[in-house]
Amino acid sequence: MKNKSDMSDGDFQKLIRICMNDLSIQRTLLENDMQEQRDDLRTLEQDQNIDKLERRIMLIKKDYDHYADYLDPAFSKEEINY
Repeated sequence: MKNKSDMSDGDFQKLIRICMNDLSIQRTLLENDMQEQRDDLRTLEQDQNIDKLERRIMLIKKDYDHYADYLDPAFSKEEINY
């Protein structure tokens, strides 16, 4: 396994951006699920599901904010090329 020190700054920033994009997608999907739950008739089970979704969204937001601290603004505007 390689260390972060074996990675260039550009590669590290690319990895951070990929991670943040993934977290954004996960959060959007969970928010959509939560909205579907809210649109249905409310039951105790749905309320519990909404609570679980809210907790998962909160954890994703916490991770996103954590990784955002590592994002270098100089790299953030560059498009990722493969």
